[in-house]
Amino acid sequence: MIRKESSQLRNIRLTVEYDGTRYVGWQRQRNGVSVQECLEDALSRHLGEPVRTTCAGRTDAGVHARGQVVNFRTRCSLAPRAVQHGLFPLLPRDITVLDASEVPAHFDARKSAILRWYRYFLLNRSVAPAVGAAYLTHVRGRLNSAAMEAAASVFEGHHDFSAFRAVTCTAVRTRLTMQRPVITFAPDGLIVMDFRCRSFLQNMVRIMAGAIVACGRGKLTPSDIRKMLDTGSRQNEAVTLAPNGLFLWRVFYSRSDGGPEPDSGT
Repeated sequence: MIRKESSQLRNIRLTVEYDGTRYVGWQRQRNGVSVQECLEDALSRHLGEPVRTTCAGRTDAGVHARGQVVNFRTRCSLAPRAVQHGLFPLLPRDITVLDASEVPAHFDARKSAILRWYRYFLLNRSVAPAVGAAYLTHVRGRLNSAAMEAAASVFEGHHDFSAFRAVTCTAVRTRLTMQRPVITFAPDGLIVMDFRCRSFLQNMVRIMAGAIVACGRGKLTPSDIRKMLDTGSRQNEAVTLAPNGLFLWRVFYSRSDGGPEPDSGT
């Protein structure tokens, strides 16, 4: 189908939800299929022109998203709603577009973000889950909830998070301001951890969660976490937890970019 072109380049924003189980992550890679590849291919087919997207957060392999934000430039004149609905039959069932809107030319899904919210679902029981295993990280052993809360509080504030990133992370800026992580202990061993920061380093959430769990097991103390933040050296007990169970939950933008101010709600 031939799409009518607009005389001006438009900037379209999408909110994307996906199950990251079978993908190598958000970003295009040579070693497998990525979410970006599927979305860009679908957009290119739908709009009849090459499309390249910018995302708010480059999620790793196996990590999911409830509120990934993407923007792209196009000369197609389709209304945002038509862009969204035309993608449904072209995307695999584990990727969907929740909404679409036209945004100012200056909007950049990555650079314009003022806060990113990751939510991590853990299951603390002796038996691994048979249902929902792709959306829960299984943690065995008795955990001390008070010790975990104390550990989480250490991360609040402005710190150098060099010790809490993957060895392959190439980010230059490692000093970040973290809101206090919130831990919810739900029935039947379900633990929900919420992490909010303007930006995150590669594997940062999974390593922070690993350190908090290690404190709950008595293998680390809050003082150990402070030392890691101060020295940039990570102790072996602060393991990188599995990606399943981790979601990019929501990304916040200023009102000038069409988004609400950050809050603590869902």
